[in-house]
Amino acid sequence: MKKTLLILIAVYSNSLLGQVIMIKDSLLNSPIENVTFRFKAVGLVSDQNGNIDVSLFKDDDVIEISHLAYHTKKIVKKNIRRIVYLNQKTNILPVVIFTEEIKIPISEKYPIFKISPREINRIESSIASLLSSESPVVIQESQSGGGSPNYRGMEANRLLLIVDGIPLNNAIYRSGHLQNSATINPFFIKSVKLLSGPASVAYGNGAMGGALVFKTQSPIYKNSVLFYQQFESSSNAVITSVKTNYHKNRLSHTTAFSMKSAGNLSMGKNRLHGYENWGKEGAINNEQLYTSYIKADFMHKSNYTIKNGQILLNTQYSTSSNINRFDKMNDIVNGVPKYKHWYYGPQKRFFQSINYTANYNTIVFENIKAAMAFQDLKESRHTQLHGEDLLNNRNENVKIYDFNMDFNKQLQKIKIAYGMGSRIQEVSSSANLSGNNSSFYNTTRYPNEGSDVQDFFAYTQFNFPLHEKLDLLIGGRWNYNLLNAKFNSPNFKFENVNARNNSFVKSALISFNPISSTFINASYYGGFRNPNIDDIGKVFSKDGINVVIPNSNLEPEYANNFEFSINYVLTSFKVQIQLFNTQILNAINREYGALNGADSIIYDGQMMRIQMNKNIEHATINGASLLANFNASDNFLITASFNHLIGEKDNNKPLAHIPPFNAKISFNYRLAKHVFDFYTHYNGWKFTEDYDDEGVDNIDEATNDGNPSWYTLNLSYNKKIDKNISFTFAIKNILDAHYKTFGSGLSSSGRNFVVSLSASF
Repeated sequence: MKKTLLILIAVYSNSLLGQVIMIKDSLLNSPIENVTFRFKAVGLVSDQNGNIDVSLFKDDDVIEISHLAYHTKKIVKKNIRRIVYLNQKTNILPVVIFTEEIKIPISEKYPIFKISPREINRIESSIASLLSSESPVVIQESQSGGGSPNYRGMEANRLLLIVDGIPLNNAIYRSGHLQNSATINPFFIKSVKLLSGPASVAYGNGAMGGALVFKTQSPIYKNSVLFYQQFESSSNAVITSVKTNYHKNRLSHTTAFSMKSAGNLSMGKNRLHGYENWGKEGAINNEQLYTSYIKADFMHKSNYTIKNGQILLNTQYSTSSNINRFDKMNDIVNGVPKYKHWYYGPQKRFFQSINYTANYNTIVFENIKAAMAFQDLKESRHTQLHGEDLLNNRNENVKIYDFNMDFNKQLQKIKIAYGMGSRIQEVSSSANLSGNNSSFYNTTRYPNEGSDVQDFFAYTQFNFPLHEKLDLLIGGRWNYNLLNAKFNSPNFKFENVNARNNSFVKSALISFNPISSTFINASYYGGFRNPNIDDIGKVFSKDGINVVIPNSNLEPEYANNFEFSINYVLTSFKVQIQLFNTQILNAINREYGALNGADSIIYDGQMMRIQMNKNIEHATINGASLLANFNASDNFLITASFNHLIGEKDNNKPLAHIPPFNAKISFNYRLAKHVFDFYTHYNGWKFTEDYDDEGVDNIDEATNDGNPSWYTLNLSYNKKIDKNISFTFAIKNILDAHYKTFGSGLSSSGRNFVVSLSASF
């Protein structure tokens, strides 16, 4: 009798446990998110850990299991085991997926562009190269070890970067080109989403035309170790990364560490553009001097499962060696280098957050997510002209405190997302002149008595299913901003700056699904950016001729965005066409000005013309993009993307940050455990007359005619040696072509042999 009872208990326990299964990649043995299980009217989707509860299905239901990147299979529920493996159609990414964000109650009719790094594209050893290779994002490079993302003509402080739900943008983000994305390590990334449409309402300040949303990997209930090492020939770079997962009872952890050591970067030898001397300044035998660097990143997450939810502790740290500003070190004056030193000190970012997520069926919400985060950011600039004895040092420190609360609620068929929060930023700036073991007074880049910025916000979005084939998403966001900057300088008699700004933006999205294979979306969405400390309180000179001084009268800049997209999805063919128009209003632009009636002042020992930021500019950006995937067979996939932008100010002059036409085509073939990927990247001409007048796009780093068109041919190969070991070999820029990406001072890598090995245990 006891034996019979034990058998019955065991059978019953297995039946209960069998209700939750895990979906895994048959090649990589990794969990798969967003896998659909469907039988008639019942449809479910796997979570971020690949888990799905199938208790809603009956034992005899024939469940269809599908995912855009995997072969579909059908299994009778009673035959499903604890783990279901899916076979990849191909390893090419990105794919356009249909998903739902807790901050955006978006319908499955609206596609979100998503990158999920895997073996074949893990060779991209920086976020800049990953975005450039796998998405419509264009990258500007002023020095090695960095990269400034540009999405739809929005860059730097007009493009919002979100990491694990918290903005990376801060109070000293400038309008030119920013390298802060370098603090995000691609080895830690689970996904990158490119959001337009309702992103500005969901994420707020800085999302003028969209947002790049980075999500790092979370703990899983599995004990494992992943070791990854890579070598790149064009810079003799070595990357070593380790990630561990471990769990016990309700606690699960993931810890990751990555280090990259890179030498000087070699540019391409073959000058297909015909400009023999372009980019050779600061280079010897095609080796670009002053481009070596070291970078290290650390991440740890601990997840504790509680009733109806979980608590997640997230710690990240990034640092680097000194990084030379190559586009300054290659400046030549009267036959000699202009600068003896021009480098950024170690860029340090410490991030700590605690997140609480839970599911409750209450009258006001069903899902809640609360987050508290702290960031400590340190950066510095160090310059010394040839012939001078003292090194000019300017140091910045930004401390950021975030608190966010997000809620979901569904009332019948209406989905509601709403939230509120605050952000407090404290900026301290110091400076000195150093030499011969002595230190002397120097002017600071930002207010030397300190400054702070406070933001308070609330938002809401509603998804109304007007019809089975028609959805309406509407939303709005209110933001109140306070800025205080304190000056105490013997050289500048500025009053303390106090600014107050109220902003309200709204969005509307109509999604129409006339037939099963076609999705049509039309949207309007507003965007805004409050003037920050860099806009209002900065004192600096870029060229030694003009000096920028504070202007306390700045107001927020706004953007009105209109977007139309068509998505056509068949089993073997997918295409997405997007048309968009962005109108930038009250834009902040640098213009000549005066202080106390004088148009020039002495700065850094030189008489310079005064400039200041003003709200004077209106501008328009029109763009079109196309993304297509074609499964020629189960093992062969062709993808292509094309992007074109036109940007003008209201005076018909060119707008800064508008990259030329670009295209990417990839051919991906999989044979058993072998994956081959041949791809090409193309960028059109950016002619001199299309550059902005203010010099933001670095026309001095182009040829006399502008930035020549270029293309690269690239090949990568991945082999899964066994279930634990994977090998990748790639040749990037096979033709060894010389080129610069738009707006860059640094010539891009020449022919680059990449070898990597990963092992999991």
